[in-house]
Amino acid sequence: MFDTTLTFSLDRISVLFALNVAILGIAALIGSVRYVKIYTFRLKIPYYPTLITFIVAMFLIPAVHDWLSFLFLWEIMTLASYFLIIYDWPEENVKRAGWKYFATMHLFDTSPLMLAVTIYYASAGTFDFGPIQAYKTAVVALFLLGFATKAGLFPLHFWLPDAHPAAPSPVSALMSGAMVELGVYGSIRVLEAVNWSVPAWITWLIGAMAVLSMLAAILSYPHQNDVKRLFAWSTIDNIGWMYLFILAGLLGVTGVEKGVSYYVLAHGLAKGAAFLTTGALIYVFGTKDLEKMKGMINADQTTAGLLIASIFALEGVPPFNLFLNKLNVIKALFQANEWLALFTAVEWVIAFIIFLRIIHAYVISNGKPEVRRKLPVSIAFAVVILLILSLASQLISNYVWARW
Repeated sequence: MFDTTLTFSLDRISVLFALNVAILGIAALIGSVRYVKIYTFRLKIPYYPTLITFIVAMFLIPAVHDWLSFLFLWEIMTLASYFLIIYDWPEENVKRAGWKYFATMHLFDTSPLMLAVTIYYASAGTFDFGPIQAYKTAVVALFLLGFATKAGLFPLHFWLPDAHPAAPSPVSALMSGAMVELGVYGSIRVLEAVNWSVPAWITWLIGAMAVLSMLAAILSYPHQNDVKRLFAWSTIDNIGWMYLFILAGLLGVTGVEKGVSYYVLAHGLAKGAAFLTTGALIYVFGTKDLEKMKGMINADQTTAGLLIASIFALEGVPPFNLFLNKLNVIKALFQANEWLALFTAVEWVIAFIIFLRIIHAYVISNGKPEVRRKLPVSIAFAVVILLILSLASQLISNYVWARW
């Protein structure tokens, strides 16, 4: 018989991840009310039951404290997200993106996690979270492989720029703002189980993958005309930031768990606002192509304003609190490795310049795209709430950390 007891509890780390899922889940449900009306084909997948299943599974993952329940919820999350990715089933590119996601997750995510949990149970005699002692390097490497795949860390990112844009925009908000961050959560839990002590090759492999994620995003930004692919690459960029924060912890910097949890909430709120705004663009202008929306501020100032605000929140422009979180990453890296800190600071500046160029080229440029529909109040409301919470995310995180 399996020696495991299903228990739910939240500590200061898991509660911030769960809070991020809860806020984005509510925003996604609100944003979906009018957005799903753009689909005119006969639906094959029940949207709201699948979406709620996806949200509940993600919310519960940080709350369980045994690997068997964790794996069960992880697979529910993966299957629900797959069905939501292929929701727009008549499109061939959506089918291809869904299959790539499904195959990648089960080859490089679920399978390594199952093997790691099997070895852990065989050696420890329990599924309950605890120190990893036997076969430590192999178990940690397998866990980190699975979690890095879900997070979209380079070179395991190749599924993300296709899958996130294929899904309905409220789902993209959840995938980029909450689901990939659970890969970061899993990585933190595994590293805690070994007291943040791993072989040097794992430490520097994480660092190399994080740096390459950020470089890949920087090189890809200028070539994106699809606004959803643009924000998908931004997710890969920010995952690189989070894993560099983790790298700082592996190099001896203290307080990394707190810093990463704060970053996750700030990024999740900003990314949720950004992807819900892409839903507003698709609803209003009928396209994801930025070239076809040139001069959008001349056609719909509210939608254009939401896009600009979302970009500023996502790029860490004060007073949005991702600014403070990015500063904390750089501060931690200066304690660990000055060259990585300088690289991260320069990358931040370059990314901001690129996004400013995108705003000038497509949002406030000449032109006036056709407005097909009026911006729904529900979508605008969800975006505004996420932006307001993004402004206050540091206060929210401090309150949760102090009270829990």
